[in-house]
Amino acid sequence: MASQRVWASPKAVDAIIHLRNQVGNFVLRHVGNKEGEPEVRLTHSPVSRDDDVCIGTVGGVLFLIDRTHDVELGYPDFHVDVTPTTLDDDEAGVRAQYHLVSRAVA
Repeated sequence: MASQRVWASPKAVDAIIHLRNQVGNFVLRHVGNKEGEPEVRLTHSPVSRDDDVCIGTVGGVLFLIDRTHDVELGYPDFHVDVTPTTLDDDEAGVRAQYHLVSRAVA
């Protein structure tokens, strides 16, 4: 990782630490469309993919983006925050009152 290109609000860091305590180790992956949608939900998974690029850490968790998508967006920095919502993912056994979002910053 060459440089830290991702920052987070204190609430986002707290949420990530809480989520790590619930589900164990995972990575955060910026997920977006080819048009560069500025605000998207982050997903979590235990492993990275071959085409992922790590652009920093947030709350001790790797933050990844698809290499092609990173190029399409022009290698932006990202700001991570939380928005109020209810997340019930029965498959992963996750219950939360927020979800993480990332916004590309030019």
